[in-house]
Formats: sequence, C-alpha cells, structure tokens
Amino acid sequence: MDDNTKIAFGQITNALVSADNEATRCPYWIIIDPHQSFCCDVHDVASMITGVFFSRKDAQDFLDTTRYNFSKHARVYCNSGHNSYKYESLCKAIGV
Repeated sequence: MDDNTKIAFGQITNALVSADNEATRCPYWIIIDPHQSFCCDVHDVASMITGVFFSRKDAQDFLDTTRYNFSKHARVYCNSGHNSYKYESLCKAIGV
C-alpha cells in the first residue's frame, strides 16, 4: 500500500469512527437536491444525488461551502451501507 492510499484510508477510517452513526448500521451520507420530475428517468434521479461522504459533518460542510450549486431544498441524508458486503466488512474491520 503506497503512502497516499494509507493516508486516504486513515482519513476515511477517522471520519467513520468519529462520526455519529445516527443509529444506522454502516452509515454513509449523501446530499439530495430534489426537483420535481414527471418522469422516472434514472439519470434525472441520479442528478439529484451528490456524495458519498463518510460523516454528516463532511457532507454538511461541502453543502455549505458549495451552496451556490444546490437549491434551497438540498439536504444531507444518512444511509445504510449494510447491504454492501464489502462496505459492511470495512465498517466491521474499523469498529463502526
């Protein structure tokens, strides 16, 4: 593992370990910026999602500093990565 990978892994680990999991197993956070749509196009839905973030604080900080890119309806949401076996394994390995 090279130094950049070790640093990145350490930052992700620190963010996940120190974050409030909001009673969610294997948490991760995204920003959802909903807009009205009368079709169910997957690209339209995907355009409403920004992230993934490893703490609410990181997601909220990003939203706050780039607010000009989002509507007034944008919010940070906590999700569970429980169904992703690799992510769940990572969370278990680092004690989240």
